[in-house]
Amino acid sequence: MLRSRLLALPAAGLMALALVSCGTVQVPPGPDAANPTCADIILGAPPEVLGMTRAETSSQGTAAWGSGADTIVLRCGVTPPGPTTDQCTTLADGSGVEVDWIVRELEGDVFLYTTYGREPAIDVSVPRSAAPDQPSGAALDLSQVISRTIEATDRCIGPGDTQ
Repeated sequence: MLRSRLLALPAAGLMALALVSCGTVQVPPGPDAANPTCADIILGAPPEVLGMTRAETSSQGTAAWGSGADTIVLRCGVTPPGPTTDQCTTLADGSGVEVDWIVRELEGDVFLYTTYGREPAIDVSVPRSAAPDQPSGAALDLSQVISRTIEATDRCIGPGDTQ
C-alpha cells in the first residue's frame, strides 16, 4: 500500500530559502536538525556544488551554495518520507555510490530532492536557474557525503517491484 507523507517544508517556504541577509542565506532548520549525524553531513559537505561556492547559512543542519536566486540549499533533519507515488530515482556517481531521492518540482521552478530510505532525511532545493540542464547534478554532488554518513535502510522501487 502506497501512501504519501507531505514534507515538513511548504512549497512557499522554499522560495524564502534563497533570501540572503548580510551574506547569510536564511534557511529554516529541519525538525531533526540537531541530530548529531546532521553535524557530520554539514562538516563533510563539499566546498562547491555545481561549481558554486559554499555560503553561510542561518540555521543548524543546513548548507548553501551560490547566491541570490541561484542558491542551492541542503537541509538535514527533515521529515523522512514514507512510501510514496511521487517520482523516486536512484542517482549514481559512477564510483559505486548510489542515493535514492524523491523528486518534486515546486512552484517557482524549484526542484526538491529528498533522500529516501535514510534517517535523518535530507532535502536539497535546486532552482532551475542554478542548473537549467541538469538540476539533479546538485544532488549527485552531495551523494558522497550522504552515502558515507547515513546508511540506506530502504530503496526506491517501481510498480510491480518487490523488496
